[in-house]
Amino acid sequence: MTELLIILIIVACIAWIVWILWESEQVLKEAVLDDAWREVLDDPHYMERRHLEERKRVVDKARAATANR
Repeated sequence: MTELLIILIIVACIAWIVWILWESEQVLKEAVLDDAWREVLDDPHYMERRHLEERKRVVDKARAATANR
C-alpha cells in the first residue's frame, strides 16, 4: 500500500512539472507573439513593406515554377 502511494505521489509530481513547463512555454510564445504584433502595429511603413514582401514571394514562386520546367 505504501509503495502504491509513493508511486502515485511521484506520478503526480512528474505531471505537475510537465504542466508547469508546458504552461511557461505557452506564456513565452504568447509574449513573443505580442511583441511581434506590437512591432508591426508601431511600424508606419508596414503596409508598404508587406506589399513588397508579398510581391517578392509571388515572383520567387514564379521563378521556381519556370526553373522546374
